[in-house]
Amino acid sequence: MRPCADKNGMVRAARALLSSVTRVLLLADTVVVKQLLAAKDKVAMTLNRLENVANFTEFVKAFGLFGSEMVELAHLTGDRQNDLKDERRRAQMSAARQVLERSTMLLLTSSKACLRHPDCQSARDNRDTVFCQMRRAMDLIHYVVKDGIFQTSSNVVDSDLVHNGHLGSVQQQQQHHRFPEDWDNNCTVHGSIKKFENIVEMTRMTLVGPSYRGKLVGALDTIVERTQDFTDSAYTSHEHRENILLLCDRTKLELNQLLRIGISMDQKESTSPNEELESSIVRTLRASKDVKQQLQDTALDQSSDLFKAEDMDLIGAIKNAALASDTARVEECAERFQEQVEHIQEVCKLLRHVASTDSLQVSAKHAETNIRIYGPQVLSAEIGRASCRERV
Repeated sequence: MRPCADKNGMVRAARALLSSVTRVLLLADTVVVKQLLAAKDKVAMTLNRLENVANFTEFVKAFGLFGSEMVELAHLTGDRQNDLKDERRRAQMSAARQVLERSTMLLLTSSKACLRHPDCQSARDNRDTVFCQMRRAMDLIHYVVKDGIFQTSSNVVDSDLVHNGHLGSVQQQQQHHRFPEDWDNNCTVHGSIKKFENIVEMTRMTLVGPSYRGKLVGALDTIVERTQDFTDSAYTSHEHRENILLLCDRTKLELNQLLRIGISMDQKESTSPNEELESSIVRTLRASKDVKQQLQDTALDQSSDLFKAEDMDLIGAIKNAALASDTARVEECAERFQEQVEHIQEVCKLLRHVASTDSLQVSAKHAETNIRIYGPQVLSAEIGRASCRERV
């Protein structure tokens, strides 16, 4: 009885020790989270102060405080990023930190321009865009740190506010929030194909039973729906568009054949897979793999086309035209620049669709968002500069 009692006592002691260690780890993590969120809130408060400064003296003081607080936040978020185990959360934290880092200089220049030209709407729009992007990044930090809990206190830029390069007032921006499903939305072709292939693989055990037939059809319909981003793109070549449509039709035919085999086996009350079923599964998987390869080729070809564009230095041309007060030339270059921005957005969207990892998907999505928001602001800033020089 004595050895048994000793063993039971040791088990209870081990469980108590494990429970205590767990509580200590949870407490330490809670402290780190509170410290990080407190640093984020301090930066947010200083941002509000920067947004409402009335002169250069106030701005310099507030920006100095902002810089020291940003250093602390960067240190804490960097440590947290390294500790995160989830790949998507780690990539989201990295994207948020990059926005804050790159926006710091933009905040300095845009605020100085706004203070120097308080009556210039484009200068105010550019400054407001930077503020909104930084608040959006801090919302994302909060979202990652709290693992999916969204803070709706900040203002972010929505697509309809950047039409023609004009964001409108801060009050308008407050009405447009980017909700958390946009950050965790994983509606990609790669994910759809992977899900479809998993269901097809399962038919070896389910024998394409009635419950799985609907899942197969639904999964393929989702793939076809998401390939529309490729086929509807103005930058997709006719050859790629035709290949995508043909391969989708081929996958439908192979799936229909698989479903017919499943119905036949169901009628015969078969309880084990046969050679005909296995052959149909292999053909269906091969067809879906060909669709995936074609979509990857389409996305990569579009990305390579970006570097073949003749107007590679449009920003320089816009800047020179603005400095020369040549409004007509600025607007001509601006039109071509906007076309390139739209092309880059399309490429980012397609690359996100074919990305095989969460990290690449998050990177492509945030690149698309930043280009969509900042692209029009480049034009707004340069056209505003040309207008100011004309008035002078």
